[in-house]
Amino acid sequence: MIKAVFKKKSIWNIVTLLCGLILIGLFIFIGYVDSEATVSNLLTGIVFGLIICLFSVICLFFNFKAYLSIDNGHIRGKYHYFGKIDCRVSDVDFALGQMNTLSIQLKDGKCHTIFGIENPFVLCSEILRNMIFEAGKSPKEMIESLDILKSEKKKYMIQVCFGLALMFINIFITVFLTGEKELNEFSTIDWMIFAVMCAVEVAIIGVTFYFAQKAGKCNIPIHKQKYAIRRAIIETESLLPGNVLKVFADENYIGRITLFGFPNSNSVYYTVEEYASDYNLDKVYESEIYEDIEQISSGLEELIDITEKVVRV
Repeated sequence: MIKAVFKKKSIWNIVTLLCGLILIGLFIFIGYVDSEATVSNLLTGIVFGLIICLFSVICLFFNFKAYLSIDNGHIRGKYHYFGKIDCRVSDVDFALGQMNTLSIQLKDGKCHTIFGIENPFVLCSEILRNMIFEAGKSPKEMIESLDILKSEKKKYMIQVCFGLALMFINIFITVFLTGEKELNEFSTIDWMIFAVMCAVEVAIIGVTFYFAQKAGKCNIPIHKQKYAIRRAIIETESLLPGNVLKVFADENYIGRITLFGFPNSNSVYYTVEEYASDYNLDKVYESEIYEDIEQISSGLEELIDITEKVVRV
């Protein structure tokens, strides 16, 4: 069984919660003892304390009693506030490990993105090793699909940048139309202009976040397509000439190790091929000759044996 290690709660979450409660209590106390204190000032302090408490509580209960485990081909877990996952590894379409984050894309289209994990790469490696992979398309077709995905993400990112620029432009226009006056100097017309421009700003922010979300949703499909291309190429590319004994790959399929032998001999050697940016496998290393496979077997145990897939092709 492999279990996720979730990040421990920071003591500062409790400290900030206590500070928020003290702040609320302080302003309530001031309201009782200071007859000159205004309601607006008291409410400002209380609301500020409530915001601090709310933020602290949100942080404290994030991943509260969270767990995630992979056991006997089954993934089970509870995460964030209400997130749950219960599926077979065979139901997984792709997994991606990033800093403190594990994303699990299921074949039914649902995606579980779990934050706050200290060992996401260990879990991702286990999933990638055991999930069922079917390319479905040729490497050339998948490369074309990848280019389309990259183009879509680029389009969304341009729209996000345009939206950010519009936010600042809208602010400058508002300042210009109101004559660079302070709020307490606003006339009725100024307030009308200000209200309209605020509504425009909110609309721009909403549209910008929409395109940012669309751009973010492209990340996993792009990573998945890159993985599929690497795996398809590594499993279908012709082997180097020689007496092939075994072929290995890592779980991310960024390279291939081929073990060669000699007729009527226990001696072996191996070659290392790496996946290049031009979608080809380049030979980057050839080892010395070893007396037998036992001398290098310890380094091969962590790799995936893909001999049958490659030789079959």
